[in-house]
Amino acid sequence: MKFKEIWNFKYNKPILGIELGDINNDGEIEIIAYTKTGTLLILALNGKLMHQEIISNNIPIWHIKLHDIDNDGNNEVILGGMDGILRVFKCNSNHDLVLLWKHKFNASISGILIDDIDNNDISELIVYSLDKTIRVLKSSDGNLIWGQVFEDGIGDAIVYTDDKKIIFACGNDGTIRGFNSIDGKLLWFKRFSNKIRFVSYLNSIKGCIILCGGDDKKLHFINKNTKKEINTYEFKDYVWKCISYPFPIFNKTLVSSYSFTHFNQSIPFEKIDYTSNLICLNDSTDILWELKGYNFEVLKVIVINDKILVFAGTTKGNLMVIEEKTGKILFNKKKKSCINMIQFLIENKFLFCCYDDGTISAYKLEDILT
Repeated sequence: MKFKEIWNFKYNKPILGIELGDINNDGEIEIIAYTKTGTLLILALNGKLMHQEIISNNIPIWHIKLHDIDNDGNNEVILGGMDGILRVFKCNSNHDLVLLWKHKFNASISGILIDDIDNNDISELIVYSLDKTIRVLKSSDGNLIWGQVFEDGIGDAIVYTDDKKIIFACGNDGTIRGFNSIDGKLLWFKRFSNKIRFVSYLNSIKGCIILCGGDDKKLHFINKNTKKEINTYEFKDYVWKCISYPFPIFNKTLVSSYSFTHFNQSIPFEKIDYTSNLICLNDSTDILWELKGYNFEVLKVIVINDKILVFAGTTKGNLMVIEEKTGKILFNKKKKSCINMIQFLIENKFLFCCYDDGTISAYKLEDILT
């Protein structure tokens, strides 16, 4: 696999994430980047900065979604960050942002989901926060539809769809809770001894399994219907991320652990040896392959020419493409800064990644697996 680096953009503060989309309905895809200092950057696909706007002065933006939540044919810009304010904007032809509404949480926003929870063809926003609440909001004005309160901050949530939709969320209080998506009624509950950092699910050959993990360094397999734990897999580090795929089958999953060794300033960054790893599970919950010694900050599952690939970025600055079937590393380019986000534009075969040193790098995929 061969990529050509085509441009680099440099900002003077860490860039925490990027999103791709037509932000102002001009028929062109833009790159929207958000920074540690609360500034939003809008770039053309050629790397030219077209607009920048301060959203939350010196307060990080953590999340962005581009979505037509009001069904007018144009994407809205949905932002959430450390200040706990969910903001929804329109973007005009000059790339200026016009605030539609905002909704205040009492602590940092952990994540944003968009889903039509009641199947009325109107999307709702599902937002969860370190203020211990998960809230379902009307997309038209941000008013509350329902909310639930945990004992501690909420770190992750998903929408599970079967005969009905259930919103599963996990918290720093060590619980996983499942709520009726329409009215917020508690349907599912399980408690663990330590912080749970993610919740996901796997459609296995034995039925749906809820997956979760966190600071007890274990991946937990829970039968969705009985709520009984049926298996565990132990890691050496915190269990950090989980991605189930392919959509909409979700019969495989990637699970990564995370080491905080780099916070030990007595060890030079370049000399750190990570004990963290990445595993791939099939629908029998067997481990298909494992990669050891990498601290993964971001994982993306991408389908190109009917081939499933894993795009990954590491704490040490490795940009990697991994063959999903085997775990073989097909591409590995290292820079000196942590990778915070990866996006791939399939139509143009452009790969974009942003770094903690304020760089956005763009690559063109020139040679695809045959």
